[in-house]
Amino acid sequence: MAPNLSLLPFLFLAVLPAAGNAAAAAPPPSSSSSGNAAFNVTEILARYPEFKLFNLLLSKTRVAREINSRSSITVLVPDNSAVDWLLRRSARLARSSLFELMSVHVILDYIDGAKLAALPRGGGGNPSTVLTTLFQTTGTARNRTGFLNVTAAPRGGAVVFISAAPGSLVSATFKRAVTARPYNISVLQISNFVVPPGIVTRPRPPAPSPPRMRQMAVAPSPTPTPPPLPTSEGDAGEGPDAAEAPAPSRGHVAKVMSRWITGAAVGFALMLGFL
Repeated sequence: MAPNLSLLPFLFLAVLPAAGNAAAAAPPPSSSSSGNAAFNVTEILARYPEFKLFNLLLSKTRVAREINSRSSITVLVPDNSAVDWLLRRSARLARSSLFELMSVHVILDYIDGAKLAALPRGGGGNPSTVLTTLFQTTGTARNRTGFLNVTAAPRGGAVVFISAAPGSLVSATFKRAVTARPYNISVLQISNFVVPPGIVTRPRPPAPSPPRMRQMAVAPSPTPTPPPLPTSEGDAGEGPDAAEAPAPSRGHVAKVMSRWITGAAVGFALMLGFL
């Protein structure tokens, strides 16, 4: 029987979305020699809702891509409450610092629960085993911040992870083995983040100082000039329009004297005539 060709366009349209979804869900290419990733860490952790926040940080920082490109790896995973505790106290943590912190929790070796149980448990010395993390491969690790020390307490005590950097204070305790794919990937739950010195606690840049207000010189207000004081008691009663009479000129004085002399002579002559 000949195939029904009228259904081919519908089959073609149905296959296209499926192919697109498959390409989107495909893991990133691996740098290993096999050419195919042996695992996908985000898919593994997606089965455990208690690690949802840590899984989200792995994707946001792209540390998950680095994990998937490895052939043998161990991931130390704190639960949601531990991640929430850190993020609430490090709200201003830069993306680069968050990448460094997440890469410290990726050990470049396969370590499962059986290997932790086989760690040497010394006496008072408590010998430590040094582990190399993904952070060491970035080239930015300083003062052994790219290494972890794992120590097993004697007589079946706790197994403790702590940064190998001098002055490290924040350690984490092994709680349980979550899952493993020997000898590719192992997921171990720890009590909290292992925080090397200088990542979360690195000094922040100083806050900018407030702008200084320019001091403007204020000119003093002019002092009002007091009115002139009167020079005599008679002047005190005069109004402001009173002005001093001008002194007579010499020509005026001579004219007055000439008239006075002429009048006096005429008067003297008349007196002689009457006598």
